[in-house]
Amino acid sequence: MPTTTAAKRRRLLSRWTTELHRRLPTLSGPEAKGLARWSIGIVLAKSASLHACSLALACWLALNPLTLRKRLREWYLEATAKKGHGSAAGGFQRRDWDPHEASPHLLKWILEGWPCRQVVLALDPTNFADRFTVLNVSVLYRGCAVPVIWTVVPGNEPGAWEPHWEAMLGALAKAVPAGWQVLVLTDRGMYSPRLFRCLVGLGWHPFLRIRAQGFYRPIGGRKWRELKDLRPKAGQTLALRAEVFKNDQGRLECTLLAFQGQGYDEPWLIVTDLEAEVAKASWYGLRGWIEQGYKRVKGEGWRLQRTRISTPERLGRLWLAVAVATLWVLEVGGQAEQEQEQGQARAPEPKRAGQDAPALPDLQGAAGEPAGAGGPGEGGGKGGRVWAVFARGWQLLRDACAVGVLLLGSWHPEPWPDHPKGGCPQPAPRPRAPPRRPRQTSRQTPALAAGPIPMTPASKTLP
Repeated sequence: MPTTTAAKRRRLLSRWTTELHRRLPTLSGPEAKGLARWSIGIVLAKSASLHACSLALACWLALNPLTLRKRLREWYLEATAKKGHGSAAGGFQRRDWDPHEASPHLLKWILEGWPCRQVVLALDPTNFADRFTVLNVSVLYRGCAVPVIWTVVPGNEPGAWEPHWEAMLGALAKAVPAGWQVLVLTDRGMYSPRLFRCLVGLGWHPFLRIRAQGFYRPIGGRKWRELKDLRPKAGQTLALRAEVFKNDQGRLECTLLAFQGQGYDEPWLIVTDLEAEVAKASWYGLRGWIEQGYKRVKGEGWRLQRTRISTPERLGRLWLAVAVATLWVLEVGGQAEQEQEQGQARAPEPKRAGQDAPALPDLQGAAGEPAGAGGPGEGGGKGGRVWAVFARGWQLLRDACAVGVLLLGSWHPEPWPDHPKGGCPQPAPRPRAPPRRPRQTSRQTPALAAGPIPMTPASKTLP
């Protein structure tokens, strides 16, 4: 007996609901079904607008658009605003739900299919005019970003962000398996010593850009120098162990990297807990991918910037639907791009064993392996993409949903730029510094005080 297209679409919705309920077990059955409707509607309409998603789903399922609109809207409403709340007709079962409870499972969803044990996160706020500010943590993937946890705060209101970042990072840390290496990138407006120490306490590696304001002092040195004077030659990186910032509260002992890009007025100044021989300034170039992620979420992708939602709680719930739709699109698009790359690679020569595995920098490689054995620019990646992974995935999903086929993908992260062939030694744990003693008369200083270590980053990475 032939199956109609409408029946295939309803079956797709049911299977996607089951998949979401399995991946995000903190959601109830109705909440998972609402999330499935929203994520499919966002893909079909290419918009996170309530009006556009309602119409797209109504045409897709041949249902009343006004009925669908009410169901979609109630999904992100608080319990007291939902229809039937407090009535004897079952409205007492209405409940509020927190998207933060689903965030660790969202990260687990990604890491379960991640082919290596290294992942890059980016922390960055984004504004919705003067209405909201979204503090967002994303996994960086193939030129874009997947939101995994977020906090929505009212716009233009005073208040510290560090407690929000610490709470979100602590929640995500529970989802990261032991032995994984997590690199965390932030822009220069995000730096704080409190955030740096929070990341180190979680066992992750901060890679935070700072402003060229204040002072630094090489470890073992006596003289404080201005950060604005730390300017390497164009295309080169300076790396040294140093203390940054003079004041006692903000003073930080770390590895300080400075990279000067060709044609740019200001260098990157980056602080990290990795050893100077391990850290590569070119890794910071990955941070630009979160800007592409916002471009897809708020701009030409899901157009969330146009939302008329009036409260941070409602926007936080709708952001979960946007995150799931983005994850779905990038998972499918990344697999399609990987398959195309493999096909092009197989054409001139036979496929080699292990070609599928991404060659990421090994931050815990064998002891004694020379750092940077692969030379400058190894694994720096290929040129710019002709088609974005997001656009590729959306085209495939839209066509699959039209005929009622549930299309799922897999994760294929790209190699980090400038990774060494032989791997890098694990940064040795540093003991706590002893109390300061009176200055000695000897003029001898440790080797690190003699000058920074020159390094060459990937040529394609610019600030």
